[in-house]
Amino acid sequence: MTGVRVCFFGRYDPHTLRHSLIARCLARAGADVVSIRDDRALWRRTMPLAARAVGAPRFDLMIVAFRAHSDMAAARLVCSLRRVPLVFDPLTSRYEERVIDRRLALPRGVLARWYWLTDLVGCRLADRLLVETDAQADWFSRTFRVPRARCRRIWLGTDEAVMRPGPARSGGAFTVLFYGRFSPLHGVEHIVEAAARLERRGDPARFVIVGGGQTYAAVRALAERLAVTTITFLDPVPYPELAGLVDGADVCLGSFGTAARAARVIPYKVFDALAAARPVITADTPAVREALTGGEDAWLCPAGDPAALADAIAALEGDPDLRARLARNGRRVFEERLSADAITRDLTAMVSELVKGGRADHVSR
Repeated sequence: MTGVRVCFFGRYDPHTLRHSLIARCLARAGADVVSIRDDRALWRRTMPLAARAVGAPRFDLMIVAFRAHSDMAAARLVCSLRRVPLVFDPLTSRYEERVIDRRLALPRGVLARWYWLTDLVGCRLADRLLVETDAQADWFSRTFRVPRARCRRIWLGTDEAVMRPGPARSGGAFTVLFYGRFSPLHGVEHIVEAAARLERRGDPARFVIVGGGQTYAAVRALAERLAVTTITFLDPVPYPELAGLVDGADVCLGSFGTAARAARVIPYKVFDALAAARPVITADTPAVREALTGGEDAWLCPAGDPAALADAIAALEGDPDLRARLARNGRRVFEERLSADAITRDLTAMVSELVKGGRADHVSR
């Protein structure tokens, strides 16, 4: 991609791992990555953003990234005027995230309708739609009536400068680690119930649960009601500090929620564990099966099933060789298919489809 200039546009969040990883991978492939960004309210930023983009030096591809859904109409206008392709990387549906999962707006309210509209318009205006799994691509295509051929799977990945193989665990209590924002997708309540089951069996496994968020209060109340003593709750820590916690864990946990979106995504914590060569247990979902094979490179169990999760933890606790094999194979899968190198290859292929000889090869509408 040497000589190709990629422009990120709109009120996207530059601090997300998703954005930083894609920007780094594009740069690794030889692209020149530039930004036209504005944090002001939509009505104040739209015209200035569009004017800056229309008058900016040459760029060959525009990307509207996570949190900038509302800027897709302006981006489409700019790209039409400059005859360059437009890529939308929504990461998630704003309506599904904010209305269904987080319940921040009434389903039939004005704000919910706005979220739905920005999802719909954004997806339909894009020449390419980046999604994190094929399951998510199918859902976006079906829900917003976008041709499936426009969707491209780009894995979430992780920051490999932070999450990398550490020293092998030796000695101390068997430790199970979970961290996250306590979204309903994570199903942290099922982890607490699994810990209670293991404690009743006399299992000495210790749990470390890190983070805070939407379901935190309910999860803490559940732990108190079940009188679980094997869980240590920690406040959120900066991302670099998570690497030390991962190194100190015998097993890392993914997500176990039963919400519809949970079946279509793979959380960052799974990529983190694979990159750090730690065995991971996560829910058996269509999305996870796109990347991993149960019993080979990860341990998969039914979502929303604390008994199955407790059995999975006990199985890995009692079999060090199994843990070592899952960790080794998981790291191999990460290197081959899920790493920054692999994401760079996927992005290069996508950009090559759209940009040829510095000119846009537009998708027919």
